[in-house]
Amino acid sequence: MIGRLTGTLAAKAPPRLLVDVAGVGYELDVPMSSFYNLPGIGERCTLLTHFVVREDAQQLFGFLTHDE
Repeated sequence: MIGRLTGTLAAKAPPRLLVDVAGVGYELDVPMSSFYNLPGIGERCTLLTHFVVREDAQQLFGFLTHDE
C-alpha cells in the first residue's frame, strides 16, 4: 500500500497531479482544497495517499492533511 509520497511536483492540472519520487512519476487525483494549496511546479511536496483498487481501475488519491 502507498501511504505517503514526498517528491517534486512535476505537473498539475485540476484535479490531477504528477509527483516525481526518485525518478518514478505518480499520478494522483486530489480534492480542490488540496490542489489550491500545493506549491508550484518544480517544488517539493508531501501528500498523504489512499490507493483504491477496483475491477476496472486503480486510482491513487492524494491529500495535504489527514482531515481531508
